[in-house]
Parts: sequence; structure tokens; C-alpha cells
Amino acid sequence: MQKKPKIRGLGSLKTAGSNLQKNAEIIQEQEKVFSTENTVIFSFRVNQDLIHYIKKLRLFKIEEKASNHLYSESDVVREGIELLREKFSNVPQRPIDVEMPTRRGRGLTRNPSIIMSNTSFTLSENDVNFIYNFIYDKQKGGDRYTKEEFLALLVKQMEKKFKINKKEL
Repeated sequence: MQKKPKIRGLGSLKTAGSNLQKNAEIIQEQEKVFSTENTVIFSFRVNQDLIHYIKKLRLFKIEEKASNHLYSESDVVREGIELLREKFSNVPQRPIDVEMPTRRGRGLTRNPSIIMSNTSFTLSENDVNFIYNFIYDKQKGGDRYTKEEFLALLVKQMEKKFKINKKEL
């Protein structure tokens, strides 16, 4: 009678993989819920002019009304996201397997005169989900659409709302 050799490691990997597959199927069937209360820090690498506009619009809002003294740059961005939600109300939910459609890859060649800066804003999970859905929807045709372009569109909507051009601030 021959003894079967014990397969260590490989046998465990086979069963572990099948267990993960079963769990993955369960997870994919669940619908994600995005909170409007939980906040996350969302970072951007964008043209410095966009950041300056957001900072100056924040100061404008504070000077406009004394009760706005706690108004932050994140509040400016959240207000801009609400404007985009109203304008683009039919943005579909991206597929569950596309967690973040903005992973860095090869970038476009930039004009050396454009100064890029890193910044971040405190946004709700729901706002971040909207941003990713919006970007994914724009990328569906195979085009490149970045968080920088999203923020530029947001600033353009803020300019229209407040009728304040970037150059006026």
C-alpha cells in the first residue's frame, strides 16, 4: 500500500483560492452604500491656478457674509460637486469591479510653464463616489479624463454660479 505524498502549500493554495472565489461572488452581489456623513481625504494633483481660485473663492464667501467664517476650501469643492450633480444628474453607477478609474499611468506631456501642485479636500464617501462615477462615465468612450479635468469643470461651474472669473479674484 502506497502512501500518498502530502502536498503542502500547493494543496492549501488550491482550497484557499476556491474559498476566495466563493466569497468574491458574495461580495459582488452586494450593493455598496456610500455615506454622506463619513468623510475621507481626497487628493488631487492639479494646475496651481485651480487651487488659487478655490482659495480665493473661499475668502470671497467669508467676506460676503460674516456667518461664513468657517467656510473652507473643502466646502467650496463640495458646493461645486452639488452643482455638477444638478447639471449631470444622470451619471450612472460605475461597475463594482472598477474601484478607482483614476489610477496613475503614463501622463500627457505637459507645458513646462504650468505649475502642478498636490492638494486634498475632505469629502463625503458619496461625493467621492460621484467623482469616480463621473470620471468613469467620461472615460467609457476610451478617452482620457482625469481628476484635474474634473476639478477644472467644477471651477468652471463655480465661476458661472458666482459670476466671478478666475482673473477677477
